[in-house]
Amino acid sequence: MKKVLFAILLSMITLHAFSERPVFYWGDLVQLQVQIYDPVISGNSMPKSPVEPPMVSLDDHTLYLYDVAYDFTLILVDENDDVVYSTFVPANTASVVLPSTLTGTYTLQLIPNGTYYFEGEIEL
Repeated sequence: MKKVLFAILLSMITLHAFSERPVFYWGDLVQLQVQIYDPVISGNSMPKSPVEPPMVSLDDHTLYLYDVAYDFTLILVDENDDVVYSTFVPANTASVVLPSTLTGTYTLQLIPNGTYYFEGEIEL
């Protein structure tokens, strides 16, 4: 009886593991790093739990966002630290089309409200 129960349990676990649909990303994934605004904000310490950067990919001038459930500001900064593009992105937005006039390498910053923001490099 124990062997049958074990076999059923093992089958259920295997089916659950293989039932997850594969994730497809448009374009190239953008590697984002977590950055901290200020280690001490108004006397409160930073949260202890780690922050996961959102999944973002770039295909030509379209930036795809995967399961970003919060509002944030998207900023592109050039090599001279000048802001060349900025826009507000509402929660659960699937993609943002960047201006086609931008070419070169930029620092992408995703800035939600809070202690952390996310930064990575993109090439348009």
